[in-house]
Amino acid sequence: MDRPLDVGERIVAQGRWLRLLLMHLAGRQVRACVELEDLVQEVYVRAIAHESKLPPEEPKDLPLRRFLARLARSVVVDAVRAIRARKRGGGVRALRLSRSDWSSTGLLESLVAGVQPGPSTEAEAWDEQRRLLATFEKLSPEHRRVLGLRQFEGLPVAETARRMARSEDAVNSLYRRALDAWGAALRG
Repeated sequence: MDRPLDVGERIVAQGRWLRLLLMHLAGRQVRACVELEDLVQEVYVRAIAHESKLPPEEPKDLPLRRFLARLARSVVVDAVRAIRARKRGGGVRALRLSRSDWSSTGLLESLVAGVQPGPSTEAEAWDEQRRLLATFEKLSPEHRRVLGLRQFEGLPVAETARRMARSEDAVNSLYRRALDAWGAALRG
């Protein structure tokens, strides 16, 4: 019987999905100013800080993904505000989010000690992550949008249709085409 995951393990297990979600939410302009990993780590820190609000573990952990998606949106909004404030102040073009306490204290690492992959596994995962991100970037804007809303944010068809100002049938069709296009790009 599998043991239940602790909080840190549950959050870190969503890392690949979270990177794709943040890439979708942040867009190219924000990612030009803020490292994607800084955004991911900030979501991790906020999730750990709000541990009491985490939903209970479920087989696919969809409630956790919804919780992390809300945090991710908040992190991106904060990054955009920081970028705008920096531009108004005439500062440096590239903004790096100030590192939270996790970077110096190893808070997150200590929470997931023992679940870190080996160097070769980690390198393979990073290569796969980069490949996923690169092919996602090549998709059309509407394919990225529908995948972001349905796949990464986990929104139902009705909400996706409302946000995209389309019918549910149109969203379903677009979603299938987007998945096919992404799959073809990954294979090709």
